[in-house]
This record gives sequence, structure tokens and C-alpha cells, in this order.
Amino acid sequence: MRGRRLDNRYELIELLGSGGMGEVWRARDEELDREVAVKILLAARDDDANRDEALARFRREARVAASLDSPHIVAVHDHGTDGESPYLVMALVEGRTLEEILRDSGRVPVEDALRWIGDVCRGLSAAHSAGVVHRDIKPANVMVTGEGAASVAKIVDFGIAKFTEFRATDPRLTHTGQLPFGSVQYMAPERFHQRRGDGRTDLYAVGCVLYELLVGRPPFVGDAAGIMYNHLHDEPLRPSRARTELAPAVDRLVLDLMAKDPDDRPADAEAALTRIEAVAQPPAPPAPAPAPVTAPPPTPTPTPAPAPAPTPAPAVVRESAPEDAKPPAPTPQRVSKEVAKQPPRRSRRTPVFATAALLAVGIPAGIGLGMSSSDGDDGDGRGQAPAIGKTSAAPTTYTLGVGYAWGEDEDGQVPEIRTQVVKAALKEAERRAKRKIPVDVVAVEDYGQTPAERLLEQHPGMIAMVGDIGDFASAKVDWSPRMAMVDTCRDGGRPDYEYALPATEFEVGRQAARYLKGAYDVGKVVETSDSYWDTDTDKDTFGHGLRAAGLTALPLPSQKGSDDMTKSGIAADLDTSRPDAVTVADLRAGGGEENIVPAVRGRGTLIAVHASYASACDVSDDFEMFARQDKQLPDGSLRFRTFNVEAQKPDCTVFPKLCTDDAELRKLLKYRGTAELYDATLAVAAGIDQVLGDGDGERPGADSTRTQLRATLETVETDGLLGHYGFKGHQAQNRPVWVDRLVGGKWKQLGTVERLTG
Repeated sequence: MRGRRLDNRYELIELLGSGGMGEVWRARDEELDREVAVKILLAARDDDANRDEALARFRREARVAASLDSPHIVAVHDHGTDGESPYLVMALVEGRTLEEILRDSGRVPVEDALRWIGDVCRGLSAAHSAGVVHRDIKPANVMVTGEGAASVAKIVDFGIAKFTEFRATDPRLTHTGQLPFGSVQYMAPERFHQRRGDGRTDLYAVGCVLYELLVGRPPFVGDAAGIMYNHLHDEPLRPSRARTELAPAVDRLVLDLMAKDPDDRPADAEAALTRIEAVAQPPAPPAPAPAPVTAPPPTPTPTPAPAPAPTPAPAVVRESAPEDAKPPAPTPQRVSKEVAKQPPRRSRRTPVFATAALLAVGIPAGIGLGMSSSDGDDGDGRGQAPAIGKTSAAPTTYTLGVGYAWGEDEDGQVPEIRTQVVKAALKEAERRAKRKIPVDVVAVEDYGQTPAERLLEQHPGMIAMVGDIGDFASAKVDWSPRMAMVDTCRDGGRPDYEYALPATEFEVGRQAARYLKGAYDVGKVVETSDSYWDTDTDKDTFGHGLRAAGLTALPLPSQKGSDDMTKSGIAADLDTSRPDAVTVADLRAGGGEENIVPAVRGRGTLIAVHASYASACDVSDDFEMFARQDKQLPDGSLRFRTFNVEAQKPDCTVFPKLCTDDAELRKLLKYRGTAELYDATLAVAAGIDQVLGDGDGERPGADSTRTQLRATLETVETDGLLGHYGFKGHQAQNRPVWVDRLVGGKWKQLGTVERLTG
């Protein structure tokens, strides 16, 4: 082929690539003396009538593609036929496809992913406005030119998708494709129902490509039939579960684009671009507080000359400050949100699995907050604004931040409820200490990657944070000299600043093994939560806990070195290992893990889900999503969890304080995670009380208090609603692990492992 001329005009110079649809060549346009790209499609080897119809369709689509005008679409210059093979002449773009970038680099920087996907939407907007739907958006059909922040993405193969689909789906034609035509990993659910779809069909594929750029693999992998089922019925793992630094807004964007129902996706490519630009735009730093307007220096009235007679001199008269020169009273800062219709989602963690709507108008400036004071103080906990890193003047009242993730406000309920819980715990701490703990409470909503400096500029009196602080803690800044944080959602903790409340993965595994051995006589377990946990040098995962308690714990061989686990492959592994139980951490983990439970069902093998399946910070959308996932589990399955389930009847014998007579506290305990948040606040309050002592003398500045509190929390011991608390290595010790059993499709709480096993 090299050196061949098409239509005596286009000389083929170099083969750039080939695939199932044909070949792409670098060529020279002899007539215009320029280099171009020529895509030669598969020859039409059918009967004359069908061949003529196919080529006529190709010419029509090529003309439409050539009419598209956008810097984000690779221009089509010409078309023709070489013998029986049609070809397109396109602009030659120097760069790499997203497929090549992913192959070389795996996942890409978030800013690059959002910028390139924004360019794709710009190209699609131009195409959809002209009535053209691409129908095969995938990494191989997006080219990136340029480097770094100047790189630009361009869509290729407009005009080819509909032609090749015609050839692939016409039963009279010879073809190698499968029904329906397209790249199955990026196909919208409506395509599998043979519906034509519209521009929103392309947006689903855009969501799949964005997912792959962020995570490093498509949302669903495996055999074609399995992926088709996933697109139709399953929700993908939230990107933040695979990449913890991703903000909830990114999760929601991806999952809205991948909504099963086209009506739940952005209305068009322009709307999708608006969403992408909003997510890509970081929150603007808060505007500096206006300097107080002070009164002008007083001007003394001149003393009149003394009269001849010795009379007293008149008093000096000073002008008073004008009324409008007084500093304005501080007002609570609130974030304005314009919230779109919100179908079911999450996240969050890890991630929003079901579809949710994102803010339609970009990320608001600053960090959202709700102000409150525990005893009606009119201060806002700011004290004197210090220079970052310096010790501020002693504040009258310090501030305790209550962290929650962006989008978890649920019409304002989450921050308000969590603030009330923290206030209730502070009152209890004051009762125990028999003195005032000078702390105001502020609910702080995080967008992810929030610099410590920005937070402390807004709240220089803040000395600690409790609650859902995962996004703060994952920000790419050094929190260690800034803030003591107590995470009520996740285990682990971080040296110098982050403390964790729930039991560790290792501890959950150890306690799960005790229960499995005692209640079910389990000796061998296949643990599927992490493909390579058995080679992990830290030996701190759930599987290591199982082994430490004496079980034979094995990885699933199908997971090693493979992202393509089929049901049949998993079943073969189980036939070989013959375990007494199979444990999973997430029913929608992707990479083939979604096939584990279907492969186990019907074998009589016990299934258990554990720690990372859910958390104390889940909200109502999460409950709905987990309930849908639970439907694939057979009755008799077990669940090991590290948080109190508010819907279950409290165990007043093991946790008598959950059965409090305080009606207001009982009302608050009806919400997920409030018991953990209450206990975390008690621990922080005890630490603050130790730092401040009896209150004699001047209080230390916020920076000094913050520093002392970080170290003091390691030594704090306190009794909470869920037991006794003490920290070691920034991890709370001796935390409870609960066991649930699936009965009639619903989880029934059996109790804590400690109580069940003695």
C-alpha cells in the first residue's frame, strides 16, 4: 500500500494504525501539497445492491461530517472510494489518542481529564447542533494535541460511526461486528435496546471516558455480555473510591453523565460542558474581610485666650466618631446554591454510585458553613486573625469545625443535625468537667483539596475538626502543623494530626474470624476485597486480620494480574479452593469484582461483606444505593460493620448510653453517624479541657492551643455512647464490630462480635 495513490491525488506515506474498521495512513495531498490523514475502511464485499446502498450512505455521512466546523473536531476534507473500499481524508493531527495516553500513563491528572472532556463536549455541541450524533465516543476516537495546560482534545471519526453501524447491523451484509454496533465499554443502555438515541447517548460515552481517565480503567470490564448487563443494570463504582483525592462533585458529574435514563443526564453537550467547567474551576479564595472603619483622630478645640480676669479655662471638646464609621456587625457567611433535580446518587465514598445532580452554576467561592454558638455568644470564634504560622492573640472563644462533604447537605439537614449533635456533646463534656469549654461550633462543607491556610483565614479560632473530614485530610497540603482532626467515617489516622474513630480493617478481619469460626465452623476463607492483600507488606488489611485470628485466608486467583474476571473463571477458582466462606468489601467494585457474588450464589458457600462496604457518614442516597446492591446477596449472608445503625433497636445492655432518657439526644440519634460524632466530640472536648486547664490566667492563642491539642488527644480517655475511647497511633482502640444477617432481604442486627463470642 505504501506509495499508492488514491484517486491519483493522495499518496500513502506511512501506516499510522489499523483496526477492525480499516487502516489510517499518513498521506500527501498532491493537489494542495499538504499532509493529511487517510482512513481506508473495510471493503464492501457484498452484492451490488447492498454495496451501492452502503457506499451511498457513506458518502452522505461523509458530507455531513465535512460540514462540521469546530476546533475540537478533526476536520474531514474529502472522501472517495479506492476500488470497493471507501476512504475519508482528514486533517493530520499530531498528537496521541486518549487510548494511547491511558495505555502509557494509566489514569491522568484530574485537571487534564476535565479539560479534555470539556473539549470533547465543545466538539459534540457543534455536531449535535447540526443534527449529527457520533455514536462511538471512546478513547481511541479522541486525539490530544499540545502539551500540559495548552493541550487540546479533538474528536475523530464523525461520519464513520453511522456508516459502519449500518454495515455491522444489516443482517444481509457480511460483517465481523456484534449487535449493537459500537465499543461496548462506552455504550449507553438505550443502545442495547436498539433505540436510536440522541446527543445524550454520546454524553453517556463521555461519562465512561471521563471515568477511565480518572480511574485508569473503564467503568465496567469483563466479557461483552457481562459489560452489556452492567450498563443496563449496574451503577459504576464512584471514581473517588479508586482515587480518594477526587471531590464528590467529580463523582456526581461522572455518574450524572452515566445515568441509565437519558432524561437524568445533562440536557445536551452545552449543559454538560457547563457542569465540567464548574467542577474544574477550584473554589475562589474567600474575599478578605473588610478592614474596620475607624473614627478620624479627634481634633481638640483650641483653648480660648484667657480673659483678663482669672476665670477657669473651658473644657477641651473632642469630636465623636460619626455613626457610619463604626465597624459593621459580623454576619454569618453562607454559600448560595442552585440545586438541580437530584435523582439517587453517592460518592461519595467513594464513591456516589447512583445518579445525582450537581450544582448547575459552578463551585461557589469559599467553604460553605453554618454559624452557631453553644451558649448564645455573639462572637464567631475568630479571635484575632493571625498570620498563618504565628500565634494569634488569645481568643475569647475557640472554634470546633464539623466537617461534611460537599453535596451531603440534603436541604440543609446534614450540617444542622451534625451541629446540634456536637453542641449536645459539648454540653455533656461541660457537665463532666464542671466548667465551661469555650468552643463555638461551625459546620464546614468541603469541596476537596481545601488548603489549610484558606480554612484558617476564615476561621482563625478553629482548633480542631470532627466528622467527615476525608476530603480535608486528602488535600495536597500539609495539615500536620495546622489542625487536629477526628475522622468518624474511616479508619487509619495519620501521624501528627488525623485521628480515626472506627475499628481498623485488620481489627474487623480479626473479629470477623472469631465469629465465623465460632458460629459457622469456618476454617478457610477466600478474601476478595483486595487483589494483592496477600503480598501487602503492611499486613494491616481485613485478610491479614482473618489470618491473625487463625483462619486460612486465600486471595481469589482470578484477581491476580487481571482486570477481566468472568463468572466462569471465578467459579473455577472456587471449585479449586473450596472455601467455607467468601468475603467481599464492595459489591460494585468493578474490574470483575461485580461477578463474585453471582458466581458464589447457589454454591452453598457463606458470603460476608465487611468494613469498607459502608460508613458512619452515609446519607439517605447511600442507603438507597446499598439497598439496591444488597438485592444480589442471598438470604443468610453476613455483614460486618464498624458503625452504629440508627434504624436497629439499640442494645441497651452493651451500650446503655444509647438508651438515654434525654429526649433531644434520642431524637438526634435517629440519624446515621450521630453516635460516632457525639463520641468524637467528647474526646476532643476532653482534650481541650486538658489543654486549657482550670482557666486561670490568659487563654493561649488559637495556634498554640491547636498545637497542644494535637498531642493531647493521644492521651485522652473518655467514655462515649459506644464504649470507652482511647487513641494509640492516632487510631481509637477497642472499637466495636457489629454482625448483621440478611433475613428476608433485610439486614437483622445480631449484635457485636464481642457479645456474640464472649
